[in-house]
Amino acid sequence: MAATLPRITARVDKETQSLLTQASALVGISNLSSFVLNAAVEKAKEIMAHEQNLDLSRRDAVMLVAALDEAPRKHARLQQAARRYEGQTEAL
Repeated sequence: MAATLPRITARVDKETQSLLTQASALVGISNLSSFVLNAAVEKAKEIMAHEQNLDLSRRDAVMLVAALDEAPRKHARLQQAARRYEGQTEAL
């Protein structure tokens, strides 16, 4: 027996149902649930794309590139830790 798929339901007022029904008919989708699901998926993809992009001003972009191009600073404590680590791993 096949597993049942998750379900989404929503209660709407008559005006909202009428609006959605008319819009779905205009785009040629006779099933209101399919229309709502398609619209929700499209909006979700739009939100995900927007949230995954990093928008920087020109000044911020220049600062980021300059920081990435800059040679990393040497930190004495980090170098000491690296030497201790190398010493410990050589003994193994």
